[in-house]
Amino acid sequence: MPTSLLAGVFWSCWEFAQGTLTITDRSEANEMEDTMIRATLAFLLTLLLLISAGAVFGAEMAKEGSGEGITYFTSTSQVHVQGKENAVFNYEARGVNASTDETSPFYMASSLCVGSVKGLKGVLKESGLCTITRLDGDLIYMSYEAGGKMGAPMKGTFTLVGGTGKCTGITGTGEFVRTSLKGPAKGISASFSKTKASWKIPSSE
Repeated sequence: MPTSLLAGVFWSCWEFAQGTLTITDRSEANEMEDTMIRATLAFLLTLLLLISAGAVFGAEMAKEGSGEGITYFTSTSQVHVQGKENAVFNYEARGVNASTDETSPFYMASSLCVGSVKGLKGVLKESGLCTITRLDGDLIYMSYEAGGKMGAPMKGTFTLVGGTGKCTGITGTGEFVRTSLKGPAKGISASFSKTKASWKIPSSE
């Protein structure tokens, strides 16, 4: 069910169940009928909540696998420039993962990445660490390196170096290509990364 439709049904049921939404053509209905309808709607509301929760949490995370995804970032940075070709960027980036694979450990996850880019004569080298937060609150830790040229997409690799909760002991590797976008406001940069990743989570037994 589309999110907007589900939200509309949710609030309509909630308002009627609470008595704040009335039906104009029910002038002849008695109080008992209203009570039964409200009880039925309360039941349907609970059912809708369970269905919507199942749509988000229902898929079981794969212990091992591979896949592709896109992460969108905004970031702020401190810049030290030397002439026209040399510079250092220390940044903090926040992102959201747009993977559609519900079994991926990165599904509906957010990222916080802190890193540095050094440019010498227009050639860039980058490294940093990311903490990925899953919808259930479990964390995945990642390190990465990348390279490129001024004005061109950055290409890099990353390594999964651990995690918490159901992602404890996760390992894996991957590659990414990050393309810069026009920032939404002064002092804020924007970009997106297309990634390919493989992972393995050890059995808890």
